Amino acid sequence: MATHSPHLRTVGQTYNQFKLVKSTEVPELQCTIRELIHEPSGAKIMHIGNDDPENLFCLTFQTLPHNSKGVAHILEHTVLCGSEKYPVKDPFFAMNRRSLNTFMNALTGADFTCYPASSQVHKDFYNLLEVYLDAVFHPLLDRFSFLQEGHRLEFTNPLDPESPLEWKGIVYNEMKGALSSASSRLSEAMNQSLFPDVTYGFNSGGDPSDIPHLTYEELKQFYETYYHPSRCLFFFYGNLPLEPHLDFIAKHTLNHTIKFPNLPPIPHQKRFKTPVKREISYPIAPEEDIQEKSMVALGWLTCSILEQEETLALSILEIILMDTDASPLKMALLQSGLCKQAQSFVDVELNEIPWGIVLKGCDAENSDAIEKLIKETLSFIASTGIPLEMIENAIHQLEFHRSEITGDHAPFGLALFMRSGLLKQHGADPAEGLMIHSLFDRLRKINLANPNYFNDLIRKYLLDNPHCVRIVMKPDPLLGAKELQDERDLLAKLKSSLTPKECQNLVDQAIQLSEFQKKQEEEDIEVLPKVALTDIPAAARDYTLTEEKVGNLTVFHHAVFTNEIVYADLIFDLPKLKEEDLVYLRLYTIVLPQIGCGGRTYQENLEYIQGNTGGIGAGISLNINAVDHRKFSPALHLRGKALHRKVGKLFPLLHETADSAELNDLKRLREILFKHYTGLETRLTQTALKYAINLSASGLNVASKIADDLYGLSYFWKVRDIVADFDRQGPFILSKLQEIQDKVMCLDKPHLVLSCDNPMYNQLKSHGFYGLKDIVTSSFTPWKEDFNVLPVIPQGRIIASPVAFIGKVFPTVSYTHPDAPALNIASFLFDNLTLHAKIREQGGAYGGGAVSNPLSGNFYFYSYRDPNVLSTFKAFEDAVDNVIQGNFDDSDLEEAKLEMIQGLDAPISPGSRVEVAYSWIREGRTYEMRQAFRDKLLAMTRKEVIGAVERIIAKNMHKGSPVVFAGRELLEKANRDLLNSGRDSLLIEGV
Repeated sequence: MATHSPHLRTVGQTYNQFKLVKSTEVPELQCTIRELIHEPSGAKIMHIGNDDPENLFCLTFQTLPHNSKGVAHILEHTVLCGSEKYPVKDPFFAMNRRSLNTFMNALTGADFTCYPASSQVHKDFYNLLEVYLDAVFHPLLDRFSFLQEGHRLEFTNPLDPESPLEWKGIVYNEMKGALSSASSRLSEAMNQSLFPDVTYGFNSGGDPSDIPHLTYEELKQFYETYYHPSRCLFFFYGNLPLEPHLDFIAKHTLNHTIKFPNLPPIPHQKRFKTPVKREISYPIAPEEDIQEKSMVALGWLTCSILEQEETLALSILEIILMDTDASPLKMALLQSGLCKQAQSFVDVELNEIPWGIVLKGCDAENSDAIEKLIKETLSFIASTGIPLEMIENAIHQLEFHRSEITGDHAPFGLALFMRSGLLKQHGADPAEGLMIHSLFDRLRKINLANPNYFNDLIRKYLLDNPHCVRIVMKPDPLLGAKELQDERDLLAKLKSSLTPKECQNLVDQAIQLSEFQKKQEEEDIEVLPKVALTDIPAAARDYTLTEEKVGNLTVFHHAVFTNEIVYADLIFDLPKLKEEDLVYLRLYTIVLPQIGCGGRTYQENLEYIQGNTGGIGAGISLNINAVDHRKFSPALHLRGKALHRKVGKLFPLLHETADSAELNDLKRLREILFKHYTGLETRLTQTALKYAINLSASGLNVASKIADDLYGLSYFWKVRDIVADFDRQGPFILSKLQEIQDKVMCLDKPHLVLSCDNPMYNQLKSHGFYGLKDIVTSSFTPWKEDFNVLPVIPQGRIIASPVAFIGKVFPTVSYTHPDAPALNIASFLFDNLTLHAKIREQGGAYGGGAVSNPLSGNFYFYSYRDPNVLSTFKAFEDAVDNVIQGNFDDSDLEEAKLEMIQGLDAPISPGSRVEVAYSWIREGRTYEMRQAFRDKLLAMTRKEVIGAVERIIAKNMHKGSPVVFAGRELLEKANRDLLNSGRDSLLIEGV
């Protein structure tokens, strides 16, 4: 049941000058929303109370940039660089290692900036809240923090005015990396085109060409305008009572402020009289083929966010038209041959809702034909009508996703904030973002009263709406070099205009910044609040599984409240396979959920999945042994989830997918593979770090080699080759997938892993899991790992990015090795003592760090969106030397332990807990082993950490080969720097 506040229950009640203005029960999520106002200041407070122990707060401000200089984003960074009460370097990063937080971040949106954090510990929650309150309302906003986080002009050698000029800064390099993604460029261009006259037309993160024009004075003025308690929404979520939250923010903030007037509402965009068409380019590596690499996007501006009924209907319409390959508009586009991938978007967070379609793998010359096809298909759908079943399927999808308790990657409370708090900030009813049944019932009534309701929406917003934008984005192999040259020319021009005094000023500024950073290193962070090791629960986390034999299945069940959703995982051990078959195994998992089964065509099956489940998918797990990482027991998973009332459809679907999937349609296979490869290709820059790490690890052991075969660059290459020659290879690929299906599916002794409450489990069991218990299986030759592992050489891979993604992986020890906990601690010490300062603050990269993965027996260093290579390599080495030399104290060690515990104790959503518990069984990672790991970690001494780093990391680090993904220019510069410093160069090759 929802947590009820003992004082504030009735609308109109006042508690210490906080007035309850609205209270709404949301039974679907078992929570209560309370909205309050602090009468003296006008500050708004929102509280979602329920039984979740992962309590979250979020301080959010409306922030409306009027250019693309990145002021909101740079301010978000700079605010967290020290405050009046906590005048230390990076209280944000410092608190991350002085707490048991489950989440800490700061986010810049198109029209808001928010500061969320969560914890399961009462004391820790208020520690974090106190630091965040002081950060956002009393920041130091030091000019040197602005130079570090935002941008600055500096010589390549900061002390040598004869060396070239550069722009440096963390946000500057972050956004250079972000906009190396074609999808990001297209998204920004669409917003700019749909909203030419209002804030949404600007890049709130900052455009690298505009960022250097932002002044320190503009930053401070922006802060004064938007960061005031009167203009803040104080959002709280969880099972802690509301009144102490109110007392806390009153004491620390609201009792010491004067009332500011509300900001005026964001103006609406003036509507176009005629559609807009634009052509733009994006950078592609010179080595890449440009054929069918264009993107075509159409976007429409629709209704106000205050029209929530229509906003919900547009979300449903998007699902109807574009959710699956069987959706009418998406199917027409994919089958036309005019594109390889079709996606859609509807942004329900802006004050006016954009609705759009993005097509990838196009020829720019076909843009008119694409637009014509879209409009003709929409016109046909609007005139013939949308079947009621299709509408119900779409409503079911929204109902499922609004009901699901998420939280594996970010707290569930943050997801609810995004759905409700942002609505409130726009002046809409926040409950509208959380309600499920009542909203959909209302929509059903509207549709019944007017059966043409959705047809009319298509005409109103997509066919007869002149506020439409078409963007054609073409690949340009020369654009990356041109942008780099333009930047160099501008910097050279700037340098030639500098007087000797101005040159000296830049040198002095670099010296002062370095001194500022050193001084910050010396600040006593003990002024910050902290939890103690005694606050850490002594026991390792555990999720109870029951195990029983039911028919041909061994069933594992974790009993948990899942909000009326069942999670099911049908698992088969993998048989012995040849290495060259691994790519087809991965392709099989991609294809399987997208084809027909149970006598249904692929279109019928996709509609069946949409109408009855929250989705099904296939995947592979290696299940590396905890005692010896050279051993593993790989498995194939069929995963699905459904609302309780739909379980009678989910389990037969899993059964049919396993034993009657129809792998016989070459045309459908072509659609799936072309769509899949286009996704891999367009996400290459975003996933470059993952590729770098996988490739670096692939020469260390069989499991890492297989991971690269399945998910790394070698897989990317193989799929690219297949797609490039599909007309010839297609029949062979289809036969290989059929062969894989015969080898890996319905093998002996399958496991069924379930997450749901006990009454539902008993119901499922009484029905024999709807026939799944009788699944027919066959014997097989067990897995045997006898693949060749070849060494990896240091290398650079060319992508269209002006910044680098770096991975260096080397072997260490298995999970149960006595030194494994020490290596985990060492990874955090490397980050905290060396890597954060040298790679991010001084080097200007967006991020970098170290990770110990005892399950794989690997350790890796990494950095991303990094303008430097050599200095980052040196930072990796310095990090190890720093620990070996003992340059850390017990306080540093304690902080590393706290960070480690955060990962071990991070909340896991109800639907994922059974997967975690089952993986422990497959890995042989018993509760006793996990408890021993935890006990060893908490008892770790400085001497033990130093010894482990000397014995394991220092002796094995040279076995790791660095892999760098970046543009050719940066890779060639890196090689010059490496050779000049007496190091081996990178072998530079294309992707």
